[in-house]
Amino acid sequence: LLTERKTISLPGCFLQMLFFYYLGTCTLFHMAVMSVDRYVAICHPLHYTAIMNNRFCLQLILSCWAVSFLLMFPPTIMTVQLPFCGPNVMNHFYCDASLLLQLSCTDTGLIEELMFVI
Repeated sequence: LLTERKTISLPGCFLQMLFFYYLGTCTLFHMAVMSVDRYVAICHPLHYTAIMNNRFCLQLILSCWAVSFLLMFPPTIMTVQLPFCGPNVMNHFYCDASLLLQLSCTDTGLIEELMFVI
C-alpha cells in the first residue's frame, strides 16, 4: 500500500495468506482462553490465584500460538505445492486461499475440504 504497486509475488501472497489465517485463528483461541479465565474467576473465585498462575497463563498462550500454527501450516504448504498456470492475476485487495485455489491447474478438492474442516 505504501509503494502503490498493484502486484504481489506468489511467495509474498502465500506469506500474506499464512499470516492472515494464522493471526485470525490465534485471535479465536485467545478469546477461548479469556473465557476460561472468566469461568475460573466466576465459578472458583477463592481458587483463582492458585489455578490461574503465571505459568498456566503462559502455557495457555503458547498453546494458542502452537495450535494455530499447526492448524494453518498444512493447508498453506499444500497450496504452495500446487501448480499455477495462466495469468496469475487476482482483482482483490489481499491474497485469499479460495482465490489462489481458483488459479491452480489441478484438482483442489482435498485442500478445500481440509480448510473447511479446520
